[in-house]
Amino acid sequence: MFSNRSIEELRGLCPMPFLDVKQFPPSDGYTPGRFCSSLGDGLTCCLPCPATDWIFPENFHSWSRATEVLSALSVAVSLFLLISYAALPAEKSRRHYLSVCLVIGIGLLELGFVVPLAAQPEQCFNEITPNDMYSSMTCAWSGAFIISGSLTTGMWIFIRTLSMHLQICWDVVPGKKFFYGSQALGWGLVSLFFVLTLVFTGVSFRFGDACHVNSEHSTKDFWGPMLGMAGASALLQIATFGYCIHVYIKNMFSDEKTETSSSGGLASYSGSAHRNQTARGVYRRVTKVLWLQWRAILMVIFILADVIFLSVVFIYLNDITDHAFTTKRDQLMPWLTCLLISGGRKEECFADAQRFLISQPVVTAILMLLGLAGIQVFLLLSRFSLLRAWYDFFRKLFVQKSEFVSLDAKRYSNDARQYELLKVKSPVSTITSPTEVYQSPGMNGRQTPDYFQSSQRQYHTPSMSFSSPRPPSSGGPQSPQRLEWDPRSTHARGGLGLHPPIKDEEDAYDGMSNRL
Repeated sequence: MFSNRSIEELRGLCPMPFLDVKQFPPSDGYTPGRFCSSLGDGLTCCLPCPATDWIFPENFHSWSRATEVLSALSVAVSLFLLISYAALPAEKSRRHYLSVCLVIGIGLLELGFVVPLAAQPEQCFNEITPNDMYSSMTCAWSGAFIISGSLTTGMWIFIRTLSMHLQICWDVVPGKKFFYGSQALGWGLVSLFFVLTLVFTGVSFRFGDACHVNSEHSTKDFWGPMLGMAGASALLQIATFGYCIHVYIKNMFSDEKTETSSSGGLASYSGSAHRNQTARGVYRRVTKVLWLQWRAILMVIFILADVIFLSVVFIYLNDITDHAFTTKRDQLMPWLTCLLISGGRKEECFADAQRFLISQPVVTAILMLLGLAGIQVFLLLSRFSLLRAWYDFFRKLFVQKSEFVSLDAKRYSNDARQYELLKVKSPVSTITSPTEVYQSPGMNGRQTPDYFQSSQRQYHTPSMSFSSPRPPSSGGPQSPQRLEWDPRSTHARGGLGLHPPIKDEEDAYDGMSNRL
């Protein structure tokens, strides 16, 4: 809550541009987030809020806004992927629970930067105190999305890396146990760290319009688990790559052994061929899995780079801000001295501030990487078959009714003779068979049967036919006559090693399938 008092009154005895902390009694907002320093004799002066205005130039806000727009685009493509996974068939969308959970985590992370883009929040509670999750609802939602999305993404990247490691290195295909275990680990452990971070650490406006994790207790509640998951994923990924290199080298040397041992006798040749066959089999299997998983491997590498880079930068920033007025005071003094000498002209002191805290290119790179994370995942998970599946989905949805008319028309367009105009010279008195036809003059012997006046159709045996219709058996009009063999007539042993008589075609297919 900003005061109506003048700047001179709020400054008190503090030099320009600092404000006297006595003019701002403890209230709401994140009080530890104040950038204050004691000057002796009970005088404590604080830098006006937000502190980023005194550290970064004006174009920093433009970069921050651009990253929020990128985050909005990432949310849109993540939502498109989730809708595609839910609406389209699995063989078209290639959905998998590892991909679905990872996309959910990325979407939650990007929502943390979309919320301030829509709400345009106030970063400061008063002239020297930033807002936190208790004094600003926008800050609470933004920080909650960022924490949950970061933890979810880090955890499912680890689970995906573990799945690839098991398939490539150990030839183990994850099944139901791995599925239930990953769900418990991916959501249960994430929920635990999420609650611990919000309760014991909290979020506040540190730089930009989005709320980030506070520095107090953040290493053991948030950044420690994040680095742990990222480090484990990196080690598994390195081990997987090392195994692939080992398989390639082993396959290469096995070829050489086969060539050198081919002249050493049958025994040496067979042993070397067996080794070569085993090495080549493992090489083909690993190559196939790598070809199927190359998208996932690239996605893991990109997300791991983002997570590790983000964690290291924030841990460094927390260490600087926590010890700015104690062990790091000597590094802070050039910036403070510049502000005092220039009389508050912050443009002249940006270089000293960024040299002490963190440079603008590093912060901009962090925000850009976070904004592009959803787009990277979309480009690696989406395929052209996904667009084709959506095209087929909407085509079946809107063109289904018109297909009935086309099928009806096609039924009458198969035989063009049904629409042929005939020149009848004389009326036909009686017609006994559809084989009686009329041959009109001038048609070169073409004969057209009459399909419209015949009431009966007789059967005429062709001249070159060697068969004739068989009369129905006594079993009924539908059952053909069958020949049965009596084993007693040839003195054969009946019922031993003989199949029962086949009743219909389904029994024949069943018997054949059982024997195969």
